[in-house]
Amino acid sequence: MKFFIIFLFFFSASFAVSAQKKWKYKIKVVDNRGKRHRGFFYAAQDNGLVIIRKNGDTSLLKAENINQLYIHRRGIVAPFAIAGAAIFLAFAIDNPNALETAILIFVGAPVGVCLGLVTGELFANRRFYKKLEAKDFALIKADLQKYTEVK
Repeated sequence: MKFFIIFLFFFSASFAVSAQKKWKYKIKVVDNRGKRHRGFFYAAQDNGLVIIRKNGDTSLLKAENINQLYIHRRGIVAPFAIAGAAIFLAFAIDNPNALETAILIFVGAPVGVCLGLVTGELFANRRFYKKLEAKDFALIKADLQKYTEVK
């Protein structure tokens, strides 16, 4: 049991460290036509946002076209979900009754993942901006600079 807890701690720490090497914030932008643009938040400029898509391409989204913004921190949710499942698995390993062990594995592990996901989302440092117009972008640009890769 002690080995399993120590292994779990170092496994979650490695997720946190590897998340620091990658892009820190994911962004989802909804434009006026309802089209969604997803990627990693790179820079906030005077006339729009620069995002990096999953394939490495950069896109400049104009401020006039942006209707909604969702900013979300990466690398927080997965360690909590793994820890939630591992707690129930640790209880299952120590239990001598086979039926209770099976119940803890098949029911407890998904419940632990769900509780870990909920807890991780609480700590994920999210920002939402809805019903944006072009004049609002100048007001929130200073706040958006905190989440960009280019300072």
